Amino acid sequence: MPFSIFIMRLPDGINSSSSCRLFFLVSLLLFLAYSNSFYSSWQFDDQPNILVNKPIQLEKISLANLLQTAFAKPGSGEFYRPIACLSLALNWYFGQKDVFGYHIINFLVHCCAAWLLFLTIKTLFLTPRLKGCYTPGQIEFIAVMAVLFWALNPIHTQAVTYIVQRMASMAAMFSLLAIFCYLKARLNGSAKGRMVLLVCAVISYLLAILSKENAVTIVLSVPLLELLFFRHDLSRSFVQKTVGGVILGGLICVLVGFALRPELFDFIINYYDNRPFTLVERVLTEQKIVLFYISQLFFPAPGRLSIDHDIILSTSLFNPWTTGAAVLVHILLLLLAVRMGKKQPLFSLAVLFFYLNHLVESTIIPLELVFEHRNYLPSLFLFLPLAQALNWIMIQVQENKFIILFIGVLLGCLLATEGYATYERNKAWKTEESLWLDALVKAPNSSRPLATLAVKLAWGPNPNGAKYRKALELTKRTLSMRMSRRRLDAAQFSNMASLYNKLGEYKEANFYYEKALTLAPEDAGIRYNFCKNLVVTGNFFQAKVELLKILDKGFVHADYFDMLGFIDLWTGQPKKALPAIQQAMKYAPGHPNILLTLGKCFSILGYHDKSNWYLSQARKNGRDDAIVSLCIIENHLRAGKIELAQNELKRSLKNFSLIYFFRPLRAPADERYRRVPLDNKILIDYIQSQLRQNLDQLLLTKGKKND
Repeated sequence: MPFSIFIMRLPDGINSSSSCRLFFLVSLLLFLAYSNSFYSSWQFDDQPNILVNKPIQLEKISLANLLQTAFAKPGSGEFYRPIACLSLALNWYFGQKDVFGYHIINFLVHCCAAWLLFLTIKTLFLTPRLKGCYTPGQIEFIAVMAVLFWALNPIHTQAVTYIVQRMASMAAMFSLLAIFCYLKARLNGSAKGRMVLLVCAVISYLLAILSKENAVTIVLSVPLLELLFFRHDLSRSFVQKTVGGVILGGLICVLVGFALRPELFDFIINYYDNRPFTLVERVLTEQKIVLFYISQLFFPAPGRLSIDHDIILSTSLFNPWTTGAAVLVHILLLLLAVRMGKKQPLFSLAVLFFYLNHLVESTIIPLELVFEHRNYLPSLFLFLPLAQALNWIMIQVQENKFIILFIGVLLGCLLATEGYATYERNKAWKTEESLWLDALVKAPNSSRPLATLAVKLAWGPNPNGAKYRKALELTKRTLSMRMSRRRLDAAQFSNMASLYNKLGEYKEANFYYEKALTLAPEDAGIRYNFCKNLVVTGNFFQAKVELLKILDKGFVHADYFDMLGFIDLWTGQPKKALPAIQQAMKYAPGHPNILLTLGKCFSILGYHDKSNWYLSQARKNGRDDAIVSLCIIENHLRAGKIELAQNELKRSLKNFSLIYFFRPLRAPADERYRRVPLDNKILIDYIQSQLRQNLDQLLLTKGKKND
């Protein structure tokens, strides 16, 4: 093993010029560990953040398009993590949905973070507290071992292989750069050099929090680094300055947080209504979770890692009893870190930095309880004490080459095992199904794996009745399981209603839509789907009532106005329908379905030229099917343009089979109500007469040939 040779050379030391070779070796090991991840599929939050997020889908590089990527918050289009979103947008520009490019960038970010961690740890040994305590070879050994234990850890696959969590890894990378620049500035003898480096530190800090907001706490690392690594007397002046620095840092965190998310206070107070836990319950439960994170980091077996975890909610310090035990462990660790600050600054840094950077995601903000990627930033220095202990052992046995060789082989095996565990964990990320099947085994009491698998089954490729039935069975099972949001019950009822709709069981679909709306009356999406189900059953009056409830609440979407016009067309009110469809066109210009509805409306109102133009645009924009052709034929017949109707019919029969072309005219009511109304009598009579004429002409031609 290369590391065995490296360790055996420790007594002679290693020249600092070897850093690049070490980094190449670290990168090679990381590449081997992540080599099976570069084609892993899109997962979970990748869908709303990238695949259906228009501001991210950069098609042309221009200043305006690049700026729009800063407003890519899913569902709202608000200002959102602009640095990370810009990188994702550039990935989209060069590769669209090809996952390979995204994974390569994620991997390179991880490598850069590892390199910056290596340089930062080495710089810590140049500070007054540690300078001269270790030889160059020992410093590089401690640095490279700490980096490898961190970078190869399989818990970080959730931050590296999970594409959208580039936000977390970029935030950590820029945070490290900020710390590195600050340390360099403190050690720089030139006033000008210090100023340049401090400016770089501030810029890096801003880039970090513009990648993901949890990096805001990095500013609190400044007084921590000062206390641990720079010699200060504990005078009243110094204590006052330190306390002032902590307060100022905390104030900066709060101000930056509210600058990026002005609604943060309301979010913290109100969003708990959407969670199955209170603020106190979350804070108590996080005590166990943070301890669980520590156990995962030091014993990262793939079997202990998952996209979802079964977590028992803590309602008090003693319910369950493990809550109080976890709090006690945290207090002891923090007291130990404070007490050992002078003698063991690396240990104190590891512990205090870990807790400091869990403040955002593991305290009062009503996020979901547990995600492994939240450890990417906090765990940066966590393995420093372990590397330091290994270095101490090596010093004790440096005269015994056999023991050195044995320890070298042991370390090599340990790192190889960790790398292999990362490789194995990446197998779970290969597809959506493999990830959630893995989660189903590891979190059997959580509803999310079952719910996600049900969605993949019913809305995935090649759906059929059997898949819908299986998806219904899985979804029903989630209703008695742990939810991450209170309204997820409503979502599951809505999914069940949609599945019944797909199966043509509309009465059951209505029942479950009503149950969903009882739990989430403000959910416009569920109400809109309920409205569509009512339309399919011909209940236009109630459908319109439900739709107006959505619009009266101020929800605005092209589909809502288009559906309103669609209902008015079916109820014989084209004059009412027109302004609603035109409003839909304003919100989604060029949408083929809206163009079709508008063209049909103009045809009924007698504006046949306008109708023909909009119907032709619908076809041009991708809606080239039998419905559009039938609408065009009907419009020409209404206008008395028989020749144009004949031409369109010839084109249609050339492009579509006769059975496919006639299907909309012979469809049952529930299928007819899914598309714009057609005048079946006019169309059927005309098409049949044309077919008879063509058949008569064909028979006459054949008869003449036989004569």
